Amino acid sequence: MENIDLKLDALVKWLGGNVTENSGSGAFISPKISVRDVPGSGRGIYAESDIGTQEELVRIPVSFLLNFTTAVAHITKHNPSVTLVEPHYQHIHVPSTASDKITDWYAQLDLDILLGLSSFQLLAIYLVLEKERGAASFWKPFIDMLPSIEELSLAPVVWKVLQVPHCDDLWRMLSRSARKHAESVVARFEKDYAVVCDLPSVPAFERSSFLWAWMCINSRCLYMSMPQAKDTSDNFTMAPYVDFLNHSNEDQCGIKIDPHGFHVLTSSAYKPQEELYFSYGPHSNEFLLCEYGFTLPHNKWNYIDITDFILPLLRPEQVSFLKDMGYYGDYTVNTEGMSFRTEIALATLQESEPQQSRKLKALVEGMSDGAVFEKQSKVLLRRLLDKMASDSGRRLHRADNYDPETTRRIEAVNVLHKNIVSIAETILKE
Repeated sequence: MENIDLKLDALVKWLGGNVTENSGSGAFISPKISVRDVPGSGRGIYAESDIGTQEELVRIPVSFLLNFTTAVAHITKHNPSVTLVEPHYQHIHVPSTASDKITDWYAQLDLDILLGLSSFQLLAIYLVLEKERGAASFWKPFIDMLPSIEELSLAPVVWKVLQVPHCDDLWRMLSRSARKHAESVVARFEKDYAVVCDLPSVPAFERSSFLWAWMCINSRCLYMSMPQAKDTSDNFTMAPYVDFLNHSNEDQCGIKIDPHGFHVLTSSAYKPQEELYFSYGPHSNEFLLCEYGFTLPHNKWNYIDITDFILPLLRPEQVSFLKDMGYYGDYTVNTEGMSFRTEIALATLQESEPQQSRKLKALVEGMSDGAVFEKQSKVLLRRLLDKMASDSGRRLHRADNYDPETTRRIEAVNVLHKNIVSIAETILKE
């Protein structure tokens, strides 16, 4: 903890001066909060005294946010042939730093190369190289407080990329939908890694280092519109200190972005010793594990993805109908019942000629409540849930004979299967 305290002190000092005084400009961290490193739950922000609603807790100026805009500003500082004239660069302060082999590479990068990268690609290689620069990096106090790859090691993408012990066994233990999600995360990582490796004369770096940076971004980024964005996935920033806020189902803190920077305000009241939370969004445990490397013990957003159990039942004409109507795939069920997409799919299974069915089209178009399909749909759903619960029950594994790290990963996978069984049993009891 002493090492964490020293790094935290360095971070606060880096953010600037007496940050506990809210002067309206510059960084601000409320004296009513503190960062604690709690065994079992990691770092988080806790109340030191009573906190009311709509209180400003943290403000981080734009120059201390790490995003596409600030990274471009810092990198091009080393290339005298690049002049940034756009308004979004004008309020970013970039201090001079010592030259080294990495800044020499920055000096070779023209603006077109940088703007051709996605936010993930640019920030990941920038984090890797700035970490290597050590004390010479402006971002060192922030980088020092980012989680290690070991702290992110429950995420399946980490198992796969690093080929951890028992990786293949762990992969097989995942549910079908979790495996598909994990595979999509791995594909995103591999694409970004390949693009960065193809940059001209890029300094040598370890694949594991790129994974660390990529996972730090994926698990710590917050939404912020980027003027250079090619699509919505580019719209994010990393925000020092703000990233200590852990996730909960309910939004207990809100965010505001203005010319002064990135603000965190309370939307709930807190008592001393209570942890403050921020909602990353309405995400299931499957999403949280695959994207961020953790799960919640009680998650109201959990659902079962039954897509892989419905698709094999569909005949070609039913597949064509669902594709034409925009309802092919993404079939889910939660404790409240089935999604409308699932309802459409189960109704389609009951029609031998769906394209000719007026009652099916009425359901799709919202002209019917689908009561005519309801009884048989419930029968089909119960059959599918029985199969899924049985499948997840078989995939639950004892972790007694494994090393501690593999045991932690198995237990995380088991959480997903227990969620599936719990939802299935809840619906089957109705």
